[in-house]
Amino acid sequence: MTDPIADMIVRLKNANLVFKPYVDVPWSKFKENILNILKEERYIKNWELIEDKNKKILRVHLLYIGKRPAILRVKRASKPGRRLYVSKEEFTKKKQDSGIAILTTSKGIMSDRKARELKIGGEVLFYIW
Repeated sequence: MTDPIADMIVRLKNANLVFKPYVDVPWSKFKENILNILKEERYIKNWELIEDKNKKILRVHLLYIGKRPAILRVKRASKPGRRLYVSKEEFTKKKQDSGIAILTTSKGIMSDRKARELKIGGEVLFYIW
């Protein structure tokens, strides 16, 4: 697999569109950090780590608001062949939107809202609405 982050977000989006209660994704610490942010921002209910025959799997419990999925759209920003970096100045110029950007910074993985508060930039991984 060349892009495990894209694989994870597509699994989340597709499972949400067919109203699955949960979806399983292969484990990595990086994905754990992303899922923590998605939980904080109320895009997923919760997640848990499942160990199955020497494999670790992240089971993500999806969130629905009424009859509508919490995750409507996901757009990958940085890709393995093309990285997208934003400075702290670029974040302050952007308009507030109903969605968020997930980015990796020198202070760790965080949402664009937290990056604005800390006044730091970084690599934009993906946008989610």
